[in-house]
Amino acid sequence: MMDATLQQSDLGRRVLYPICSLALIAPLVWWLYWPAGNGLDVTGHQIGRDFLNNWVGPQLAYDGQLLTLFDLDAYHAAISRIFGQPLPFHNWGYPLFTMPFFWLFAQLPYFWALAVWTVGLFAIFAAVTVSQVERSQRPYALIALMLAPACLINAIGGQNGFISASLLIGGLLCIDRRPIVAGLLFGLLTFKPHLGLVLPFVLVALGAWRVIAVAAVTAIVLVAATLPWTGIEPWRLYIEVTGSHQTHLLERFHGFYTVMMASVFAGARTFGLGYQAAMAVQAIVSVTAIATACWAVRQTTDPCRRAVVVACAVPLISPYAFNYDLTAVAASLVWILTGRLPWRPSFTPIYLFAWLAPTAMMYLNPSGLGLAPLALIALYGTAVYEAAARDAPEGGRALRLGTPSAA
Repeated sequence: MMDATLQQSDLGRRVLYPICSLALIAPLVWWLYWPAGNGLDVTGHQIGRDFLNNWVGPQLAYDGQLLTLFDLDAYHAAISRIFGQPLPFHNWGYPLFTMPFFWLFAQLPYFWALAVWTVGLFAIFAAVTVSQVERSQRPYALIALMLAPACLINAIGGQNGFISASLLIGGLLCIDRRPIVAGLLFGLLTFKPHLGLVLPFVLVALGAWRVIAVAAVTAIVLVAATLPWTGIEPWRLYIEVTGSHQTHLLERFHGFYTVMMASVFAGARTFGLGYQAAMAVQAIVSVTAIATACWAVRQTTDPCRRAVVVACAVPLISPYAFNYDLTAVAASLVWILTGRLPWRPSFTPIYLFAWLAPTAMMYLNPSGLGLAPLALIALYGTAVYEAAARDAPEGGRALRLGTPSAA
């Protein structure tokens, strides 16, 4: 009788999570992302939203207009010119070594490129995530991942969360048995440097010196390889313009982007705190998260438990974290839903709130209720607990990326 009850409970939550995802995303799609003709959605944005940066940027760069990327007004004008109609403001925010990768997509018509970007990068992310799940659980894991709110936001917004999560989780799974691969993946993650702020501390705590060395060399090589083409000036402008623009966004904290911000800083701002006060709260949480993450990853040899700790710490450490950056958190929850990591009934509200946070915040933030960081903090607490749990398997059940045969 108890086994039957447990099975019904397991089935119930497996159905509940995707249904809740669809229920929350549907109104947002209708209000914000629904196609309205001429390649635009109902808000006047190009369908695919931020992907247009990845498609336009390399076209300008390889057409002798590289410096246009760092002139905000000229870049905005160039985007509207290329698409043949006025479009809302966009800015370039990627390191220049991403250009060769983005250039591949720029060779396709826009909507074909968007499809390849979305489906292809999700396939990579899904392969990394599902590789850690028992074979019998993989069909559900794939469906749950497809319908995870963070993944849906990435898909409809043309975002980069699939590739950043693949690099982060893939690297974390490879630290012990494939340190060179881990270092390469972490080096590539510097295309989103704020998502890797916790990694140096965690790697030092683990004594993963080979990983650190390879990651550092990879990052240096990526930058150095661009210099014969770009020279120093574009890199100076990238640091100056991108850094000042992001700081301005945090100080101003006004506009649609605030609806999608998942950081502790953003949560504090929605409750009325000023820039300095919110940054102080962010600093306290950041330091605490870094310290506890360094402790927690040393308490277990299970790569998935370590990965969950770091994945949940990432959005807590940077003030510049968005809901589309929570794909690694979604992967962590899929591991819990499929039994790769234990399901703790007492944590049920935390799991559900964290699962829904990427879309729930788009309703709550505009109302002055930036509660998403609280869900992430609570989930991070469960991750630290799991890392130190007595029932943690020695070495875990890591598959593929974490197995000696894959080394």
